[in-house]
Amino acid sequence: MLDDAGLQVVGDLCSRRLQLAGGWQVRPFPLGSEVSPERISFSNALVVPDAVHLQPVLYPGNPFWGEHLRAINEQAWIYHRTFTAPDIPYRRARLHFEGVDYFASVWLNGRWLGQHEGHFASFNFDITRALRLKQDNVLIVRVSTPWDAPNPNGSYPSDHVFRGLVKGLYEHGEGVIPPDVNPIGIWRPVYLLLDQGVSIDRIRIRAGIDGKVALRLTVSNATAEVWNGTLFLAIDPENHQGSGTSARVALHLPTGIHHTEYTLRVCDPSLWWPWDQGEPHLYRLTAQLYEPTGRILSAQAETFGFRSVHLERTPQRFTYFINERPVFVRGASYMPSLYLSQCNRESLAHDLKLAQDANLNLLRVHVHVSPPELYDLCDRMGMLIWQDFELNWIHDPSPEFEARARRLQRDMIAALYNHPSIITWSCHNEPTMIFTRRDNLEKQPDPALYADALEQDPTRPVFLCSGQMEHDWQRSGDAHTYYGAIWTAHYTNVYHHRSRLNTEFGFEAPAHRSTLQAYPECWERLQHLNGQIEALWAYQAELIRFHVEHYRRLRADGCAGYIQFWLADLVPQVGCGVLDSNRQPKGGYEALRRASQPLQVALEHDGRHLYALWVFNDTPSCYPSLRVCWTVHDADGHLVCQDHMLFNVTANVSQQVMEINWPPEQCVYVDLALQDISGEILASNHYDFPLKPMIRPPGYPWKFDPYLGVKVFDRPDAPSLADQTTHPIAKLVPVAIREKAAEWVLRQRLPPWLVQLIAQLVE
Repeated sequence: MLDDAGLQVVGDLCSRRLQLAGGWQVRPFPLGSEVSPERISFSNALVVPDAVHLQPVLYPGNPFWGEHLRAINEQAWIYHRTFTAPDIPYRRARLHFEGVDYFASVWLNGRWLGQHEGHFASFNFDITRALRLKQDNVLIVRVSTPWDAPNPNGSYPSDHVFRGLVKGLYEHGEGVIPPDVNPIGIWRPVYLLLDQGVSIDRIRIRAGIDGKVALRLTVSNATAEVWNGTLFLAIDPENHQGSGTSARVALHLPTGIHHTEYTLRVCDPSLWWPWDQGEPHLYRLTAQLYEPTGRILSAQAETFGFRSVHLERTPQRFTYFINERPVFVRGASYMPSLYLSQCNRESLAHDLKLAQDANLNLLRVHVHVSPPELYDLCDRMGMLIWQDFELNWIHDPSPEFEARARRLQRDMIAALYNHPSIITWSCHNEPTMIFTRRDNLEKQPDPALYADALEQDPTRPVFLCSGQMEHDWQRSGDAHTYYGAIWTAHYTNVYHHRSRLNTEFGFEAPAHRSTLQAYPECWERLQHLNGQIEALWAYQAELIRFHVEHYRRLRADGCAGYIQFWLADLVPQVGCGVLDSNRQPKGGYEALRRASQPLQVALEHDGRHLYALWVFNDTPSCYPSLRVCWTVHDADGHLVCQDHMLFNVTANVSQQVMEINWPPEQCVYVDLALQDISGEILASNHYDFPLKPMIRPPGYPWKFDPYLGVKVFDRPDAPSLADQTTHPIAKLVPVAIREKAAEWVLRQRLPPWLVQLIAQLVE
């Protein structure tokens, strides 16, 4: 309920929540200078809207590339606003920040309240003594997101700096995040919270498929007296018809912060399922604190689902089980926006619909924590989430950085714990991107992050890191494979790589011509691709199709799924997205959609030989007596063979239908179909020249534009990525040799003991 003053009111005289809406005054401030709020003038300050990042506001014409963006982060920014507290009774006042990117120091009426680190984590300050009634209150926030110091002996884009922020969404290089972008600003709303000093601050919900609900409530009493009252708990169906439950508990609450645990049970619960396995049934938990008079002092509500998740991990196989049913992961990596403040519920829902239309059942929220609306939408739409923490590549290996990272990872897990869509935590993406740099992985911070995640949430599988650790199947074990991209010239090389779970593969392709042309300085550097865009899309499509079908076949041998890199580009660029930044599909989108159909028929080949026909069934349904049909034509369109056979398709498996011995030199066009007994086509597939696979485009992956931070294929004047800020000794080696050596190093699979020995020698 909203009152006339814009206060969100729950209950009778419950806590009141007032958004500090309207613009902020902002001005730059030297990074190393002390802030004296009373001495700062805002007479000529800029005015920026509430809840935005600075870059797209200060430079709406070009928020993506250039020194003007880098200069924003070379200074701090002082935010200023005034507000009047409403004349209502309260005993405690707090300021609640939903998100500040990245460091924040806060003053109210000249009194320093404290500081905070981390772009995604919300935080509060008690302002009961600092708040002025019936007069203006002056709020000042110093915000900074500094650049990392350069590493003079490093190589762009992997270790040219040691990343010092616990933040994945900045300067990511190589066609992900442009080199001059480091988002900064108060990017989520700020609220004034007024209450009677007693509140429910957090609820952790652990719901099993047996209907048992274990609750852990964080409750605070900021008054000087013991509070005696009643805690009311109610569980009700949120998006379906079903049973619920409720309970009343007498509560004795001394001054301070308390953690209380309760157990409820719902009879015959409706389970939460990913969309391709069932319905995403949700429940709502309501918790209220009542005084003896019946007045509600505090109320909180959380949605949750009854579901279990388990990852079977052995040296031979990985299998995800949702509600004790094996579920094959079909996913893509995802960041919704370069500037998360530009996301809203509608744009996020649109992206999720595009992911579902591509037959994906999982998004990997890649090296960042997204806005809270994304997780609620995934819960409601039945989209699984692999949740990365904010670490990517090489970070500061100090104990001090570890302490900061641990604190923020705990914030992430606590904030997202109740979402049934999240099925995995991953602590660090590719910490050995430079394989001789192992301090993050073996010393700080990864071992501590892994231990913390296991302790904080024993209900979900945890990955110590993602990629480059296939041998460590107990703690990690997934693979990143870039055959046909940055590893080798042939995407068919992946045929011999038998991973238990692939969480990255893909290929950069340019955005739509209209998307690139909307930014002249981008088009100026990429217009040489004008006649190649469709061909590059076709290559991306074939690479994705081959990889997806390969991993779906490997389900029969113990592969848990695949996560393509990635769903949508963040800016107009050459990127791995199958959608460009305007959400226009590249060629890879349709290939991903067709190859990821829950029920599909496929041809097994390695680009040189034909082996077998397969049926993939990721659904919980069996299909008895399906007709598997094939038609093969030669290069002139003449029919080579045509036939069918009956086959019983089992639920949730990949099955080889038969080995084939078609004449390979005549197998140029292959059509496959699955038909039911009525003749209806349930799935179909088509191959052109399967034994003449496309070759990696010329100039890729080394031709590079440092300004855009993307690969540019065969642009004649482009430098080599292998020649970017490398060690002086390495520069003595010819660039062509460095390129070949780098591809070998990126794909090498040396024994762990040898890698560690080399790392020790290098150090």
